[in-house]
Amino acid sequence: MYELTLTKSERKAIDWIGYRYSNGDDLKELLLDCDVDSSHYTTNAWTDAEDIIFYIPEHIAWQIADNAREEDGDHEYNFPCFSQDLTAKMFFFCFDIV
Repeated sequence: MYELTLTKSERKAIDWIGYRYSNGDDLKELLLDCDVDSSHYTTNAWTDAEDIIFYIPEHIAWQIADNAREEDGDHEYNFPCFSQDLTAKMFFFCFDIV
């Protein structure tokens, strides 16, 4: 099981990317299939101001990493349109998958 904490602004970035790249709607869909920190979770948690901790099973973590690799022809992780901080967070997440 892997953890990924996303702030409201990071989730807004995912929404903004939308259908354009796999780190938009595809990433959001994968994350919404995961368990979250239930102490802050509501039905509208994605848009709430609170940070959300996603508890990501290994098979979904690999799908997130595979999607990021497919964005780049060199098969390196790529998160188009993300800030440097969010890109770094996602790189660390992908590199931690074993």
